[in-house]
Amino acid sequence: MYSVKTVSFSPFDLNENIIKTIIGIGLTFVIIFILFLTYYVKLKKQKQNLIPTGYVFVFQLYIEYIHNLVLQILGKKFEKITPFFIYLFSYILISNTISIFGITNPTSSLSVTVSLGLVTFIGIFVVGIKYQRMSYFKKYTVNISTKNGKTIPVMVNPINIAGQFAPLISISFRLWGNIFAGSLIIAMVLSATSSTVDSILPFEFFDFFGLFALLPLHLYFDILSGVIQTLVFCLLTMVYWKMEANTDKK
Repeated sequence: MYSVKTVSFSPFDLNENIIKTIIGIGLTFVIIFILFLTYYVKLKKQKQNLIPTGYVFVFQLYIEYIHNLVLQILGKKFEKITPFFIYLFSYILISNTISIFGITNPTSSLSVTVSLGLVTFIGIFVVGIKYQRMSYFKKYTVNISTKNGKTIPVMVNPINIAGQFAPLISISFRLWGNIFAGSLIIAMVLSATSSTVDSILPFEFFDFFGLFALLPLHLYFDILSGVIQTLVFCLLTMVYWKMEANTDKK
């Protein structure tokens, strides 16, 4: 019987689901390493007076695309962290699409997406403090203005403190919800077609119906939705950091 298990039905990753998630994470790292190592080796063999072609050309387009996103959203002063976003984009993209090979999506695990969200969340504080210095903490207090235009904090603002966790919850659950929902739908369709075939035929038979039914679902949820969610996550990270950098006032 044709069977593909790419989803954990518990968001808490218990028992064997933890192992499947860890395997997915490990394979994601291996794929990223192989892709970048191949690019490095081919780039070294590339003659300087020739225009890059094939794998090198496609990979450079990919790098240039992310580099342009960093420049357009964060600005020139953030150009040096482009490698971070290249890796972040690559990790989430592969994690979202790896299930087409029958492997559990790491991003279908809530623990993985929250970990990724923490990177964005911590980065908000790092960027805010770096560019706003001590004035960054004024957003967490109730302030009064003096006659000379200065602001004096008088008490902690619990609403603003609680609201600071909104990006972490939003960016983590958005990624997890979309990937987990897609995996769940694929598993449900596969289970339905397998049960139907088993109830109709008196003998065990390869589930061709499930195979053809899953193809368009994999194309949509794993490829299209996976790419979109990767782009959304990275764009939101850039936007959050841009807001805290306060670059428009610099």
